[in-house]
Amino acid sequence: MSLSCFVAFQQFKLPPLLPDLLTEFRYSPTMAGSFMSVYALVGLIASVPMGRWLRRHGYRPGLLIGLVAAALGLLIALGLARFTGAMLLARGLEGLTYAIFAIAGPVVATEAARTRDLPLVTGLLAGWIPIGQIGAGLLALALPDWRAIWLLALALTAALAIPSWRYRNHRPAGRAAGSAAKPQPGAKAANLFSAAIFLLWSGQYFAFMTWLTQFLIERHHLDPHRAVLVYLIPVVVLLGFNVITGWALGRGLRVGPALLVCLLLQAGIWASISLLDGLAGLVALVVYGICAGVTPTCLFHLPHLIAANQGTGTRAGPEAFGTLMAGRNIGVFLGPLVLPEILAYSGNWDLAANVIAVATLLAGFIVLLLGRHLRRPQEG
Repeated sequence: MSLSCFVAFQQFKLPPLLPDLLTEFRYSPTMAGSFMSVYALVGLIASVPMGRWLRRHGYRPGLLIGLVAAALGLLIALGLARFTGAMLLARGLEGLTYAIFAIAGPVVATEAARTRDLPLVTGLLAGWIPIGQIGAGLLALALPDWRAIWLLALALTAALAIPSWRYRNHRPAGRAAGSAAKPQPGAKAANLFSAAIFLLWSGQYFAFMTWLTQFLIERHHLDPHRAVLVYLIPVVVLLGFNVITGWALGRGLRVGPALLVCLLLQAGIWASISLLDGLAGLVALVVYGICAGVTPTCLFHLPHLIAANQGTGTRAGPEAFGTLMAGRNIGVFLGPLVLPEILAYSGNWDLAANVIAVATLLAGFIVLLLGRHLRRPQEG
């Protein structure tokens, strides 16, 4: 869990400090967005082959490779941040760390869980992203500048190397626990549908979270300190609803309807962004945070649900999570880049928000297509 929170902190240490970096280094908006998107590009390339590699070689060498990549990325950024290419390379190395830990973390954590406890474990696992995000935001407020946060991240990398080295070199079994049949084509199709939903949802979420502080400064004229505090509101709510959703899934919450309702609500918030100010804007941020907590918990649970219903085991392995994370990474790549491009074209936030609202609605339509794969599994 600590390793997962670390890589989420690594990724999300950028958005709260983005206005400062734009002021100091004069990055273009597209380049600044690519500093988040490169995480996804690396993950897109690495996720599926990394899932296979981890299955063959075990997790300890993967964790150590990830920490070395993180350290190199942090050192490059600290020394060469004024060069956009160097900063992009640094974030790409951090993205490799994320790609490894995002697959290894869920599989390691769920291997020891009883089948009936999987939804709650999934909810707890989904919390590593907002925990890292909240930590990055609070540190951005507490520390003097961006370099201090990068130095702290370097110290955390060194500290995490010790438990990673001592981690037993677990070599996953060739088939998930409890599996009794070969994978069926329906399982692969369902995992691809799940990846498509994650693509569209993560695209809008990362567009929202990458540019929210800048939006609050430009559109609502908040000072940077207050903008970061407002930015953290949906993230704190999100964290709570990760766990609540995991608990609710274990007690009968249906994944399909929960996903559909949350996607529709988020699309509505995007579509009405020009009307959201004052109390209405605060309520919208809270509702967005609730939906952003429910949605990824359901998505991270889908591979297990599909495996149970399609005859491939009681829980999913690294290859299924690799497919899911590949979809997520495409969305993370596109979201932070597409939003500033639409802004540059239109000159205002409204058109960009409407485009992303449509993408979120499309994710809801794919949930309907996936419905036949979402029968409730038998109790294990």
